[in-house]
Amino acid sequence: MKIIFKSYLVILCLFLSIPQKAFSFQRPESLKEIGVFAGSLRDGTLSEKDDYVTVPVGLRFGFDIKPLIKKFKVGDVFLKKESMLEFVAEPFIAGVISPDSNFETGCSLLLKYGYKFGKFLPFINAGTGLQYTTQHTREEATQWCFQVQTGAGSYYFFEKDKALSFEYRFRHFSNAGTKEPNKGVDTYGFYIGFSYFFN
Repeated sequence: MKIIFKSYLVILCLFLSIPQKAFSFQRPESLKEIGVFAGSLRDGTLSEKDDYVTVPVGLRFGFDIKPLIKKFKVGDVFLKKESMLEFVAEPFIAGVISPDSNFETGCSLLLKYGYKFGKFLPFINAGTGLQYTTQHTREEATQWCFQVQTGAGSYYFFEKDKALSFEYRFRHFSNAGTKEPNKGVDTYGFYIGFSYFFN
């Protein structure tokens, strides 16, 4: 457990030490956010096993989809300059620390909407994804699983283009009925993160 947290701390410190000029690559115009996150998720309902506890760390790529939505001439009230509407990709790895030492890896795909008030930008998100876990449970017959998740949180902009994020996240994963049993695992917990925003 201590090794996992130390590894995550080193990754975050390395990311924070990268000057913004390093991100001046030829990026897609719609890419507005790049960041890192870490957290802890828990499910206390496993049959015959201790709680399912995972400690994820990952990257966050946020793509502005407001121009796409505006083409359909809908939602002008919600798409003002202060608002955020992103398609987010979150590739991640996670240490499973309970019920046994294992790992997960995968990618979450989310839609995120938020509205900025001063230095704070509260948001909600929801989406799906795909993951692989080495942890065997009686709830799932396969190790490849689909995700359904939702969350809410806020960014805090300590500079114009840099923000910390704090988020509650609920995540369900199961094999979508491809094999029985398929009860699913429901985890919930918190993420913290750091992001650069491109203007």
